[in-house]
Amino acid sequence: MTKDNKWITFFDDHASKYMENVFVANTVAEVDFLIEHLHLSKESKILDMGCGTGRHAIELGKRGYSVTGIDISEGMLNEARKTAKAENVTTVTFQQADATKFSSEVQYDSVYCVCEGSLGLISGGENPHEHDLAVLTNLHNALKPQGRMLITCLNGMRFIRQYQQSDVEAGTFDPLTLAETVQMPSADGDITVQERGMVPSELRLLLRMIGFEVEHVGGGTAGNWGLRQVELDEIELMAICTKTAIS
Repeated sequence: MTKDNKWITFFDDHASKYMENVFVANTVAEVDFLIEHLHLSKESKILDMGCGTGRHAIELGKRGYSVTGIDISEGMLNEARKTAKAENVTTVTFQQADATKFSSEVQYDSVYCVCEGSLGLISGGENPHEHDLAVLTNLHNALKPQGRMLITCLNGMRFIRQYQQSDVEAGTFDPLTLAETVQMPSADGDITVQERGMVPSELRLLLRMIGFEVEHVGGGTAGNWGLRQVELDEIELMAICTKTAIS
């Protein structure tokens, strides 16, 4: 695991406050959406990459589904474990791992990676394109043939519309990678990280290149999931796809 990954610092510090975010309010509806569009059954082995405090995994566990939650932040995982124990959820397990280095001997029936659960979270020295390619490749490898995946990522079109040439010259926005440089709060002061967006055509092409059959790419901002076209200024994109039989 990369020791200088600033996102670990941010999420460890933010873990106890994560469930205060407005976008977590629609967890139940989002889990309904996951069950429907990932075609989940009670026999499914499900991987939640970038599970955070486990809000989706635990809600699935309450309904009798078996989920493995992975996150880079031990602070977020500690919150997830406490909640699962308090709510007597026993079909969910949590494990610390970096999504760019993740591998598993288990192959899963379904995978989801949502709400900036790994994609687009760039730390110092990482190549933004290689970061997201590694995450998606590892998710592909973790799936059984014909396994289904649902992901969300930041909407790069919003970045393009938001930033000006002066931001490019100042190093705040990189038009080659669609990555913005931002300051995030931590207990020891602000830390500098990058968040990368994608445009729909790039996301579709990347998934097909890795070995997915893409069923849908559209809008997917947390709290407003649905099979719909993306709005230019919304926060996240959503893709639903299937691992082809021959990778």
